[in-house]
Amino acid sequence: MKQFIAFFLLMMFCSSCFLFSDLKKTNFSFSENGTKHSVNAVVPKKYSKTETSVDSAGNQVHYFLYPGGAELYFAFLKDTATELQAINYSENIPKQLYQTIFYKGMDSTNHYWRETRFSNYKAGYRNVEEDDDGTFDSAINYFSLHLMR
Repeated sequence: MKQFIAFFLLMMFCSSCFLFSDLKKTNFSFSENGTKHSVNAVVPKKYSKTETSVDSAGNQVHYFLYPGGAELYFAFLKDTATELQAINYSENIPKQLYQTIFYKGMDSTNHYWRETRFSNYKAGYRNVEEDDDGTFDSAINYFSLHLMR
């Protein structure tokens, strides 16, 4: 019986490693009213560059840029009307997942995009190849779940 439990635990550990093999752990740090906050995140590996921007309204966005033009972003927005990517609302129906609202679609060049919104947070990606959209979706879902903790 002990061997069975040990084998089961080993299999669970190995499968969890496999699920995140294309992802790297990181965090999204931002300030709110002078207090620093941090949210756990995972991002697809092989990004070539990261950038952080803060605008005059206090909106904070952290970008992960990938070869080929794909982008992943996490944002804390003081102004939730701030647009991080153009979404045609007449063509894209909002969906609910994990108490968030999200939009997902394909652009004119057959690349995927997505944006998830929860309170003052947005997370999304754009210009992602079809084979990679599942990995980018995993990153957004992970971030969304950790926001609600």
